[in-house]
Amino acid sequence: MLQPLVVGLGRSGSGLHLRTLARLAGRTGSTGDPLVALPAVGCDPRAGVLRLTATPGEVTVVTTLDQALHHVDPATAVVHVCTPPRLRHALIAELAWHGFRRMIVEKPLAASRDELDALIRLRDEAGLALVAVAHWTGSRLAGRLRRLVRGDRLGPLRRITVDQHKPRFLRSLTTDGHRCALDVEIPHSLALALDLAGPAELRAAYCWDLRCEDRELPRMGGAHLELQHSSGVSTLLRSDLGAPVRQRSVVCEFEDGTATGHFPLSEDDDHAQLVITRAGGDAPEAPTGAPATGGVPRPGRQVFRDDALTGFLEGAYRGFLAEAPDATGFSLACETARLLCEAREHRAAAPSACTRSR
Repeated sequence: MLQPLVVGLGRSGSGLHLRTLARLAGRTGSTGDPLVALPAVGCDPRAGVLRLTATPGEVTVVTTLDQALHHVDPATAVVHVCTPPRLRHALIAELAWHGFRRMIVEKPLAASRDELDALIRLRDEAGLALVAVAHWTGSRLAGRLRRLVRGDRLGPLRRITVDQHKPRFLRSLTTDGHRCALDVEIPHSLALALDLAGPAELRAAYCWDLRCEDRELPRMGGAHLELQHSSGVSTLLRSDLGAPVRQRSVVCEFEDGTATGHFPLSEDDDHAQLVITRAGGDAPEAPTGAPATGGVPRPGRQVFRDDALTGFLEGAYRGFLAEAPDATGFSLACETARLLCEAREHRAAAPSACTRSR
């Protein structure tokens, strides 16, 4: 078994990683194939004032890495790096110096091209097994979309549109982990688009301000990206962080039909939906099951469980144990980070097309 060390106990580290690790430990332990050794160790200098949701026995909280080393052995540990992207390289270098080699890094990998290049060099020189969080691409929904793209049942893929909208006023106003909306939701959808349609060039990138009563946060209202893939596919990514409702959807337009996928909106439910229609056909009103033929989903509406983060962490831990880290996933994460860096530079060099949330 491997013991988790979660560095950074904000929303990502505490609300997502620790909760998911507890669920994964219980699930694999109950089947006689334990994978995660609890308690995990949570490290954050603010630990004394944070309100954690973990139950007793699930986590030991410390405020420094030196304290963490009293509770975890680097040889059998997996570090979950959940700090803001601008702090990543120095922290990973310090972890490597202490002997930690297995790391799961939150998105995006780096905040600049120079930091990304430095991180890649550090990975190679120190022999690190780095896995970037990309549970959207590892989800069951993404798997079905990939089979549609490769199965050619609806003809060639022409266009991808991803909408990730949610009200994020409180977190944006009370934390400073992200300085630009490009770093909040867009990394998930960007990785998915690159996974489905292949390498791409940036065509446009915009951000706008988040406004609430007498407060205004520059560049945190939302983001808009346009890509042109070498495969001929065009992609539009939209994220409104001042939206009144939540939405996590992806629309794949093929020559002969459309596939519309809906990711789970929160930890309250872990079901995804996929609606597949042929050109000129009506979308089904009720789930049909729509069994796959040859592994390729058929037209209809499908509803299925898709606990993507739990599945992603299980795959990462099993890869660490087998000493077979996902090199393809790391390459995709680097490509995603490079395009995000280009988008930040493009946004900085051009006037914003939007000045408020929708």
